Amino acid sequence: MKNNNHAFVKLMFFATMAIFGLGGAAGFYTVQLRYQISSTANQTKQCQNDLREIERQINESHAAIERAQDPAILKLLNQQWRLGLVPPEPRQTAYIAEDPVMRLASKFNEGLFTEEPATPVSFQVALRR
Repeated sequence: MKNNNHAFVKLMFFATMAIFGLGGAAGFYTVQLRYQISSTANQTKQCQNDLREIERQINESHAAIERAQDPAILKLLNQQWRLGLVPPEPRQTAYIAEDPVMRLASKFNEGLFTEEPATPVSFQVALRR
């Protein structure tokens, strides 16, 4: 009977240790998971701040470009730098209803996909004897 009681105490001891070990592992995993959540939140916050800063710089650049393209500023710079530029006359201005990029691309590539090449291709063949 002493052996039986001793075996039961050992079994209870190992079961208690296993439960403590599993509880500790679960606690450690919970702490690790919370740390990862916190770390990810900090990285997201940093990325959002970086994105806001880049958008601010882009908006400042757009504002500087718009200020530089103001006709009054252009006239002032023309006088200061003595460029001698004059604005175009109305007869020199043409308004295009379609997208200018697509129009120029189609003009550039108009002979690219035709049956006949735009320029004839010729080969010179030399015979060896």
